[in-house]
Amino acid sequence: MGRRMHGGRRSLAVATAVVIAGGLAGCGGGSQESAGGNKASNGAVTLNWSMWASGTEDRNAWQKVADQVTQKYPNIKITLETSPFKDYFTKLGTRLAGGSAACIVSMQSLRTGGYVSGMRPLDDLIKKNNLDIGDFDSSIMSGLASGGKQYALPYDVGSLILTYNKDMFKAAGVEAPKVGWSVEEFEAAAKKLTGGGKYGFVAYPSALGMFSMILSKTGAEPMDSSGKLTLTTEQMKAGFQWYADLAAKQGVAPKVPGVDNNWAETQFLGGTAAMSVNGPWSVLELKAQAKFDVGLATIPAGPNGTKSYSAGSGFGISQSCPYPDEAFKAVSTMTSAEVLGQLGSVGRAYPARKSVQNKWYENAFEGSKPVIDAANASAKPFRTTSNWDPVEKLLAQYGIQAFNGQSTGAEVLSQVQQQAPA
Repeated sequence: MGRRMHGGRRSLAVATAVVIAGGLAGCGGGSQESAGGNKASNGAVTLNWSMWASGTEDRNAWQKVADQVTQKYPNIKITLETSPFKDYFTKLGTRLAGGSAACIVSMQSLRTGGYVSGMRPLDDLIKKNNLDIGDFDSSIMSGLASGGKQYALPYDVGSLILTYNKDMFKAAGVEAPKVGWSVEEFEAAAKKLTGGGKYGFVAYPSALGMFSMILSKTGAEPMDSSGKLTLTTEQMKAGFQWYADLAAKQGVAPKVPGVDNNWAETQFLGGTAAMSVNGPWSVLELKAQAKFDVGLATIPAGPNGTKSYSAGSGFGISQSCPYPDEAFKAVSTMTSAEVLGQLGSVGRAYPARKSVQNKWYENAFEGSKPVIDAANASAKPFRTTSNWDPVEKLLAQYGIQAFNGQSTGAEVLSQVQQQAPA
């Protein structure tokens, strides 16, 4: 998924500015230039591509994807622009609105509806190029569509899971989680793992991870079938209060110092928290950065069994891109079975193409397959309102107060419901 839930997803999960490609005028005389790319007098096209990246490993994986486009189409060069996930969508919105976005735009499924005014529908290009889209997972294709139009082709899809620190579990004498373990078993494990400045779990009011846990616990969902927020139902208030109380009352999760979408990941990677909500898109980063053995577990099961949300990400084309045909060739290559199989094999993405999803397991953590299979079987696509980013920000702004015991869950949800844009 995207990366952070974080939607993916990674998730997961720095304050670097967007790297705006410099050298756009370096293609020789007679070139035509735009914010999204440029075309030289010999017909060669340079396309800018905006993407989120959490570090060197992440960026290197995406640079390889960019290079593969040029290998297939020597007249197309991709200039990769990256920024941290926490900054990406704010900057993207500004650039789309101002007509200065990159030609190729990376999009997360749960945010698609809020950015379509600046993106080009791909349906005509799919038809024109006879692209077979049957291999793509249908749920993520739906997530990257809006109003009956397809705005991006997916590269990954993933169901929310828990990652856990195997070393901390062993040291505390806690049995490793089994597929389908219960909320009660999760809470008991978290209590045994808490002590000496360490915690059993890390909780943060980021929507995708938090609502997956609440869905499994109480069945509550943040939106109804008509697309309206439903944050003040009794089920949601009970589920939100339970999740916040893991920090506020039970003390099995640390108090949250402030708004920081990377904070939960920092607590987990730093060895402060033994468990964290995450997605399969984070395997590459965890393998590179974790100084301990990582395990995967299903979201704890409530009264109706294990439940989870799924999300993913893909690549679209901005309305301001003057070279849509070349951009579509690039996006088609970037989401090909070959490329997605490679991304899967290094753990960067659980492929959106069904034919190569097995590649992800080649470099995943031991015991991953039964967990991911179970999560996928129980997951449902995470749906959001058409103006979701403000909801995310309000949840973090007010939610922290409940996690720190300064407000009740009902008060927080009421504030978000009232202030969220219709």
